[in-house]
Amino acid sequence: MNKPLNLEKKESALKRWYDFNKQSIPLFFIVIGVFFFTAFLDFEIQGTNIILRSHIFAIQKFLNTPRNNLSGFYLFSMYLIALIQLFNGVTYTKTRSKFTTILINILSVMQAVIAILYTSNFFYEQATRTDYTIDQAATLAYTVSLIGAVFFVIASVLTWFYVNWHYVKEVD
Repeated sequence: MNKPLNLEKKESALKRWYDFNKQSIPLFFIVIGVFFFTAFLDFEIQGTNIILRSHIFAIQKFLNTPRNNLSGFYLFSMYLIALIQLFNGVTYTKTRSKFTTILINILSVMQAVIAILYTSNFFYEQATRTDYTIDQAATLAYTVSLIGAVFFVIASVLTWFYVNWHYVKEVD
């Protein structure tokens, strides 16, 4: 049975795209993960009703508690690792080296652990303080952190499929 000509062209175009961009697929997941980590920072547009309350607003309620500084450190660490991962993703796309693959995987594990610890702070505060409940801002804060970590883990798994095991850096 013959396939229609349009379907064959579409399949061949997708195959060509995949063959050309397969090493970039982990970068796509890293970019989405970085978006989740960095795009949901608190902001308010003056003169409008557009307000997003997330990370900073949520951890401000930890003031004068042992988890306050720790939550700020976790948030800083997640942002820093997200930006480093973006550069690692671009480097991986160019080289597909073993070192970059291992670095992406180590940082993805660190990011996932920090996101889990960041999330646990909210539940710990709710369990230990009677005056604290997890509100909408806290839920958004830890949800986007966990979603970003999931995208990083997916990207790190995909790096193992496309790594160039014979990569040797050439001297310029």
